Amino acid sequence: MKIETEPRDDHQIKVIAELDAAALDQYRQQAARKISRETKIPGFRPGKAPMNVIRRMVGDEALTQQAVELMVDAVYPDVLKEADLHPSYPGALDEVMSLEPPKLAFIIPLTPEVTLGDYRAVRKDYTLEPVSDEDVEAVVNRLQSSYATAEPVERAAEDGDMVSVEVAGTLSKPEEGEDPEFIKATTFQVYIGETSIQRDTWPYPGFSKELIGMAANDEKDITYVYPEDSDLEKMRGREIVFHVRVQSVKAMHKPELNEDFAKQLGDFADMDALRTAIRDQQQESKQQEYERDYFNELVDQIVEGATIKYPPQMLDEEQESVLRGIEQNLAQQRLDLETYLKMIEQNRDEFIAKEVTPMAKRRLERSLVLDQVARDEKIKLEQNELETAFNEAFSELQTGADLQKMRREISDERLSEFLTYEAASRALNRRVMQRLKQIATGEEIIDTPAEEESAPVEEVVETADTPETTEAKDAETPEA
Repeated sequence: MKIETEPRDDHQIKVIAELDAAALDQYRQQAARKISRETKIPGFRPGKAPMNVIRRMVGDEALTQQAVELMVDAVYPDVLKEADLHPSYPGALDEVMSLEPPKLAFIIPLTPEVTLGDYRAVRKDYTLEPVSDEDVEAVVNRLQSSYATAEPVERAAEDGDMVSVEVAGTLSKPEEGEDPEFIKATTFQVYIGETSIQRDTWPYPGFSKELIGMAANDEKDITYVYPEDSDLEKMRGREIVFHVRVQSVKAMHKPELNEDFAKQLGDFADMDALRTAIRDQQQESKQQEYERDYFNELVDQIVEGATIKYPPQMLDEEQESVLRGIEQNLAQQRLDLETYLKMIEQNRDEFIAKEVTPMAKRRLERSLVLDQVARDEKIKLEQNELETAFNEAFSELQTGADLQKMRREISDERLSEFLTYEAASRALNRRVMQRLKQIATGEEIIDTPAEEESAPVEEVVETADTPETTEAKDAETPEA
């Protein structure tokens, strides 16, 4: 076999394999036997019809096509070995260049290559601010407002009241052929003013203040022009006349912030205990949000300085993962992708090009860079780290109510493999992020020798393939 290779720009390689002239005849014989076994031929037992009978029955073209298929399957492993290639995805036959002698061209995707820049020179301060007393009190006030009781009153509405109001909106100057109706007559409840449980933004910011002084059955018209920076893009610069009719006014009575209120919310001895629990929860949430943004920005800086090469199949696979994640999250909102695309006025191809592909590319390149950092930094996982991460993954799977579904779809062995993979990825990611933070903030890095039972993450991960039923949990999902 003669081998020629031609590198391509998309991190794949074209390999041309030329076989001995007699090779095709051998595979024609194999193809004839295969057809004889699989096809009922009068007068012959399965697999016993001679070559000339098979040729007359199916024709030379069909026989040759079958022979080429058998030849491709048979020689492909030898082509990889001869060219010393370790593809990241299955290769594909590009063309049959000739049959005499057989000359086949394959396109083979290469293993990703990442060359990191000077990532150890990247600096980024870690400045997580503690939760303030004001943050805690905002949560307390929100809880207090959510337990408030409403009392109907026979007076004009005041700041802090809850008002039931009917609102209809029409365009002052509709364009030709445009429906002037902006909002059909709709009844809803409004808290007057910015509250801890409701923002005063609908149908426009500050609307609730227009209700002050209005009593039940009062009506009035309000003219409003949406600003050029309005979130409602189609309404920017448009003038709307809102017809408002108050149906009822209720005064809101908040419970006292005392020991009884604290106990009503849970196992809290008093308000101090409640505030402590709120502070801890807020701090954890704030840290998670801060670190998500911190590490995304840090890794993106490293990605920008790196040279990353991967075959198109890898990006295609990541796009499918992102799209599945989006569809799953939309399903939780009782939407399907087709409905969502109509809402944002995009077709599927536009959405994939504008949203899915950039998201997939960002995720893929971040992942490849982090894997390379782990290798360059020689980060290894301890057995106890894997066990902790495995337990976390299993607990989350149970909490998410996905365990029974996955058990129906895949075997317990595959489920165990998935959890092992998930645990290894999670533990490695945690260690890599910790190392990058140490580098970026200038902390001293102390390498501790790995215990005897610890193993490089590559060895752990390669033993487990992620099942096809598993979706990426970090898919960025557009909000409907």
